[in-house]
Formats: sequence, C-alpha cells, structure tokens
Amino acid sequence: MPTDFSIPNRSPFRTVPLTLKLENGGVTAVGLLKLDEAARRLGCHVETLRVHIRDGRLTAVRGPHGAYYLDARDVATYPRPQRGWPKPTEFSERQLGQSWSLIEGTLPKARVWRDRELDLVDELRAHPERNRRLYRLLSVHRLRRLGLTFSQIAAELGITSRHVRRLNAASVFLALRRELVRRDKAKARAEALAARRAQQSSMREGARSRRRRRPWATRPRA
Repeated sequence: MPTDFSIPNRSPFRTVPLTLKLENGGVTAVGLLKLDEAARRLGCHVETLRVHIRDGRLTAVRGPHGAYYLDARDVATYPRPQRGWPKPTEFSERQLGQSWSLIEGTLPKARVWRDRELDLVDELRAHPERNRRLYRLLSVHRLRRLGLTFSQIAAELGITSRHVRRLNAASVFLALRRELVRRDKAKARAEALAARRAQQSSMREGARSRRRRRPWATRPRA
C-alpha cells in the first residue's frame, strides 16, 4: 500500500519535507516531477534548481533515496532562470551624486584629521582637476559602496575595469592623509621661502637706506 507521509528533514539550509515511500506510479499521480525533468522544462541545469531549493525560492519534497521532487504546478509558474550574471542594477544621477556621503564611512573616527579629510573630499568633488588620481580613487570606493559593478564604474569614470580594481584595493584613508601631509609640507616650504624673501628684501632696503644717509666726502683744499 503506497504511503505519502512527510516528516521534517533538518537541513543546514532549509527544512525540506521528506517523503518516506512512493511507488513508481505515485510520483506522477500526485503531480510531482523529478529534478531533471523540471530542469528540462525550465531550460536550466539541475544544479541551478538545487541552489534555488536551498535558497528557499523553490519548495521541494524528498523522495526515495533523498531525491528532490517538485510540484508540477510550481514548475509551470516558475520564471525561467536566466543564464550568466544578473543584469546590473541601474542608478539615477541623484543616487550617484548622493554616493559622496558614503566616503565618510571609510574614514576613522579620529576628529583631529576627520574634518580636514571631509573638507578635502568636498573640494575634490567640486574641483576634480586638482587631484585627478585621488578623485578617481574616491569615486571608485563610493560607487562600489553604492552597489555598482567594476564595469559600470569603469564606464562612469572613463577608465578600464582593471584600473578600477587597482583603485578599489587602495586605501582611501591613507590616500587622503598623504595628500593632506603633502599640502602641509608644501605650505610650510612656501611660508619659509616667503619669509626668506621678505628678510632679503628687508636687508636690501636697509642697505639702500644706509647708502642714502652716507655723507659725501669733501676734497681737501690745496
């Protein structure tokens, strides 16, 4: 006598009902399909359906020897799995612009440098030509955090996907800190040079003033 009694089967992915026994004609009688037949109807690989079952997108029962069986009605209404990678998500210009706020999440919490780093980010957003390489580095990280793929970022910035991967592996924190230190050193050099020039100008002006105050030597009378 055929039986169709299900008990829960504990799986690391999902609880799948387990059918203890089905006679040869019982599978067709209750409207179940073997996994290979379901894959043939959907035009996909058997492993694709196994992944969908583990993810919970398809409901399956276990047959003899642990094989998966699917309800024929579920298979008939299930969308055909697409081959290859899923289509990348498209983002609006507003979302791309708002992604600049995501840079803040890549920076440490130290307040000593944080405000200067965020000011530098705002400056490069408004004037990317001041440091094109750093602008691209920031853009790669913000767009990756938004959810764009490497190829999408490459098209957005006008660079190669390989270049995008290299920039994605670099540190935003270190790049910003190096730029700030470079600017501090350049400012210190410029101030020291300006001080030396001012000192030299003052010395020349003093020498000219002393020459103007020097009395003219008078010739002795014969």
